[in-house]
Amino acid sequence: MTYTPFSNNILPIFFYYLGLIVFSIVMTILMIKKWRERKVNPPLYLSIVFVLLTIALITLTVGLGEAVFSGFFKEIYRISIPISYSMILIADIFLFVFAKVITGKGKKALVPLIIFALVIIFVLFLPWNWWGVPPEDYVGQLNIRLYTTLSVILYSYTVYIFIAGFCRKARKQTEDAKAKAGLTFLFLSMMSMIGFFLMFIADTLLITLTDHPGYSEFIYIAWIFAILFFIFTYLSLVMPKWLVERIEK
Repeated sequence: MTYTPFSNNILPIFFYYLGLIVFSIVMTILMIKKWRERKVNPPLYLSIVFVLLTIALITLTVGLGEAVFSGFFKEIYRISIPISYSMILIADIFLFVFAKVITGKGKKALVPLIIFALVIIFVLFLPWNWWGVPPEDYVGQLNIRLYTTLSVILYSYTVYIFIAGFCRKARKQTEDAKAKAGLTFLFLSMMSMIGFFLMFIADTLLITLTDHPGYSEFIYIAWIFAILFFIFTYLSLVMPKWLVERIEK
């Protein structure tokens, strides 16, 4: 089996990922602290979301690290992609549960979303995805990678659009300024995740339509959207005193 050689042009994203890991761990610790202080479910659900997304990022970084130190995208890199996608899908479920508790909407959609997520996770680990395998190794063979990737994106978009819609409806139904602000931050966090995947789509199109090796500037922008997701989601539940005072004025 052959391997795709590592390009030094991709090296900066590795260090970028390391910085993102530190940020996501800090945000996760802050959320866990809030859960331990309040002993209620919403911060617990967000803590799980943050933990899962941090695991996804760490897994991606470990896979990329193998390529950095070995010079080739090998087995660890190949398994890191489906694991990371799986963590994102599970995080989507807990994010939906959090939004359901906050807005009181979406109860009937939860079970179907769980079933679809489990099916997609199963498909992610099928050998015909050829994650990280050079194209010449599977010429003429079944290749489902495009459909699997689209399934992950469409599933996530469905969850984010559902939650964004819940937020807009719930915001209209409340007169509490703090509650409205929290729902607005949650809505913005969903828009951030939509932007996150949109940048990955742009990177994929760049690879498909040109001879670009991937890990373009779009990936850097994507993870900026991920940072905004962490911040907006955190603020939707845990608002600092100065922000509450400003909202109430």
